[in-house]
Amino acid sequence: MLVTNLDKLHKLVSGSMVDLEILTPTDSKRLKTEFIGLLDDKFIILNYPNAKRLVKAGDYLNDGVSVIVRALIGGQVIAFRQQIMSIAFHPTKLIFIHFPKQVQLFGLRSQTRIPTLLPAKLKLSDDRVLEGIIKDISITGIMFDVRGGQQDENLKDVQCTVVLSNRDKDFEGEICSVKKHVAGVHCGIQLLASEDEMKAFMKEHFIDPSALESPVE
Repeated sequence: MLVTNLDKLHKLVSGSMVDLEILTPTDSKRLKTEFIGLLDDKFIILNYPNAKRLVKAGDYLNDGVSVIVRALIGGQVIAFRQQIMSIAFHPTKLIFIHFPKQVQLFGLRSQTRIPTLLPAKLKLSDDRVLEGIIKDISITGIMFDVRGGQQDENLKDVQCTVVLSNRDKDFEGEICSVKKHVAGVHCGIQLLASEDEMKAFMKEHFIDPSALESPVE
């Protein structure tokens, strides 16, 4: 019997960030937007991205276009592929996507981790910005070390953006674990990024992605 995992969709919270990948015959376009809601067996509703997020992808957001939607739920990435049903324009712009037949699950932070010392900033959903260091990295997430007295509130389950520098792309994610240490806290962050994006980022920072590959027995 096929395991559909459709029940996972009901754990999505309205307003939570999702990754929308628009599939084209020659390429794909990825952007961030918000989950609005769903109607069982009918459709999924996403917010229409604002101009800053949309960039040049607006031309591809049309009825019938295939998309992949990814979201973070309690230590897992869920993903499904479907077609855009319709773009609504009134009273506000929304994306209606056909209800999926199956949802895929991907466990996080179980992969090999590579130690790093990359300075970065963590922009939280409440606009706070924490400075720290990326202590290790894997295909699906990072360990972020926040030093000093910056972490004055509970950070677990907070949505965030990992900002490295002006030339690097930012990574959306969610803080899934927080462990205190003498000088601050370690935040385990799961990222909404594809494997190809993570490997490209590693290569740019002279990190060998082949170290993440499991040895063949």
